[in-house]
Amino acid sequence: MKKLYRASALLILAGTLLSGCSMLTAQGRQEGAYARYVRKSSLGRVKQQKLFAARGNTMPVTHPTEPVMTTEASGPESVSEGSGQ
Repeated sequence: MKKLYRASALLILAGTLLSGCSMLTAQGRQEGAYARYVRKSSLGRVKQQKLFAARGNTMPVTHPTEPVMTTEASGPESVSEGSGQ
């Protein structure tokens, strides 16, 4: 019976020490924050995809038109020396 108590006490002690020790370090807190960020971002992306899929294709269809040529003055042209001779 004593071995059972000792084994269960060691198991409980090991479980409590191993489960919480990673959150006590700065790296552990950073990893947890990053995991929460990734989870939140991916859930938001899935939510947006479902919203857009429910709306259907809302982008207007544009038909190609004939190209329009625009002529604008680009400003004064530079003149290099000796170009007239």
